[in-house]
Amino acid sequence: MKIKFPLVVVFTMATISSFATFASNTAGGEEQWQIVEENQTATPAASKPAQSSQKSNQSRSSSRSSGGNSGFKIGMGLDQGLSIVGQINNTVNFAVGNDGVAADYIFSRGQFGGDVPFSWFAGVGGQIQRSDKFGPRVALGVELPFARSWDAYAQLTPNLMFDNSDLKLGIGAGIGVRYSF
Repeated sequence: MKIKFPLVVVFTMATISSFATFASNTAGGEEQWQIVEENQTATPAASKPAQSSQKSNQSRSSSRSSGGNSGFKIGMGLDQGLSIVGQINNTVNFAVGNDGVAADYIFSRGQFGGDVPFSWFAGVGGQIQRSDKFGPRVALGVELPFARSWDAYAQLTPNLMFDNSDLKLGIGAGIGVRYSF
């Protein structure tokens, strides 16, 4: 059975889009936890000041950040072959590898909510590969901070490649580990 490649790309993008929409709809809810010792009653959540929930959200988001203050991350990965990968100011991902170069502007980010340690991102960019191939691409992926100043990522990159006078639709993938300075 031969499946048409454009259908696979459309299905993949629709699935990721649905997942991102679901995540953004569920991530907005506030979690409210209270420790109640024996022989005490719980105080209603409405009596807590709004600042404490904002502080807890800030501390939760800062605990998920991968550290570093300069906004520059660099590491190794597989994107354009074996690549040096990086990120600038949490908005531009790039890869320079054996098979070419790529850069993506990240226009949207979000959390899956709850205790899920992953965050998602979506971006647009382009790539230039050896042998005169070039074209635009979309980056859809997840990031996981796993240690102080370290994060890992995985992404799918549907793309259009111009090769001489041909136009080819394709999909790529990338994984990598980065250190934040």
